[in-house]
Amino acid sequence: MAAELPAGPASDGRFRVVSWNVRNFPLDERPQDADLGYSRRTNICDLEDTLRGLQGDILGLSEIADTRRFPPILRRSGGERRYGIAFSQRGGRFGQHVAVAWDREQFQSVGSPVEIVDVMVGNPDLRPALAVRLESLTNDLNLTVVSVHFKSAPRGYKTRLRQYDALAEWVRNWVEQQGDDDVIVLGDFNTTGSENGDLADELAEMDSILGRAGLRRLVNPLGCSEYWEGRGARDGIQVPSLLDHIFVRGLDGGAAEVDAWLHCKRFECTELISQPGDEDATFWDVSDHCPITVDLKE
Repeated sequence: MAAELPAGPASDGRFRVVSWNVRNFPLDERPQDADLGYSRRTNICDLEDTLRGLQGDILGLSEIADTRRFPPILRRSGGERRYGIAFSQRGGRFGQHVAVAWDREQFQSVGSPVEIVDVMVGNPDLRPALAVRLESLTNDLNLTVVSVHFKSAPRGYKTRLRQYDALAEWVRNWVEQQGDDDVIVLGDFNTTGSENGDLADELAEMDSILGRAGLRRLVNPLGCSEYWEGRGARDGIQVPSLLDHIFVRGLDGGAAEVDAWLHCKRFECTELISQPGDEDATFWDVSDHCPITVDLKE
């Protein structure tokens, strides 16, 4: 697993941002696909190893169904890092909470976390976003981190456009209220394209809408962040998709690019096979999503 995770922490003068959907932690109770080599059960040891290896300074997390059990796992994975974490109160129809975590030796939270219900666009089945204001303990950086998890699937495309609009409006108002441009928005945007369109169309729409709030998407050169069964037969052959993103406003990211890890790195966004006798470890027992990271200038 070590070769599929960052080689070390962020270099001096930078801090590492992580976004990861941890797939209904700790247990997905839907019917299992044992014949496909996909159990949907979280292997806590592999989860801890991954979190430890990511060496994140700030993390945006989603699909945390058990907000009581996750903090001890994060604490054990941190080693010398002491993480703080905040969760959304609401989790939508399936109780999937979003979270923001931070290294308490690097950052301290300011004020109370803000649950952004605007992005639920009036639908209680959807998930809110969560904003946490952080202040650096080593320099004069102050920033707001927003963790999101938007409606899934091509049929949710029109709803996602409304969610992008709501998020953009919230960011504009928040920046004006705080008087600080530095914002990170990250998470599972579920960019699948519409039923009649493709991914490129939705990415262009998303970039345009969020761009009006001064947010810019950091490019993921590998081109994927998740694997799924695809639209064909359920045969254990997983295909890549690009669902997870990191946006920044005001921060000097320079030429920073997003890296995707674990099975996305291992298969370089080509087909992934997870069948009995040929199971893929992290896809099998941690998450269909791959953690993504970027190292930004302080």
